[in-house]
Amino acid sequence: MTSGCLVLVDGWNHYLATRACFGPNVARNFPIDRVAAHVAAEAGEGVLTDVVVVMALPDQKQPGEEPEFLTWRKRLRGLHNSGVRHVPAKFRYSNMSCSGCGGALDRKITCPNCERVNPVAGRRKEKGADIKLAALALNGAWRQDYSTLVLLSQDSDFGPLVNQLKEVHLQQGRRYALYSAFPVCDRSGHEHRAVPGTRPMRLDAETYGTFVSRPRTSNRPGKGTAVGTYTG
Repeated sequence: MTSGCLVLVDGWNHYLATRACFGPNVARNFPIDRVAAHVAAEAGEGVLTDVVVVMALPDQKQPGEEPEFLTWRKRLRGLHNSGVRHVPAKFRYSNMSCSGCGGALDRKITCPNCERVNPVAGRRKEKGADIKLAALALNGAWRQDYSTLVLLSQDSDFGPLVNQLKEVHLQQGRRYALYSAFPVCDRSGHEHRAVPGTRPMRLDAETYGTFVSRPRTSNRPGKGTAVGTYTG
């Protein structure tokens, strides 16, 4: 049995929650390698067994998506150099149409005050990310690859997964700890909730700011990789 921490990142859930709490300048840093080292240490684990980001990338062949695709590809390649794996999901795209005639409608709205062009949300929807993240967690549990799991997500849909993980660990008769880590702030209307069945691990603005200011390292997680050396 491996003793250590597996960190699974629900990529878009974590990014959007970080942007909502701390703003786009902080969120775009996406310092997952440093966040992973922090949450593993907070959970009392001295070793990171793996860090995986599960998320879809924008389809560069879709109109207007190439710049965002290139930005995210660069981010994830940088994280790969620090040992963070990316498991891709996919976006499903849909066009907006008129409910009367069925004709195609523009998904961009121009503000009458400042003339800024704003895209309308809902053009794309991520598919397959939840299933892939759940498979990573369950397969690792059956192989006894970790003793602590940290989900970087607030998605309540992972509640049934957590229940299954608890059953697996109990059948194996071994110690386990299940956490969900997420940004928190004092802005009104923001929900800060743990995945059902997990222990909450809250990341405030000051803590997250240290991740952004800390440089990446070339150290990679894995069996025997101490958290302290991973953080640099």
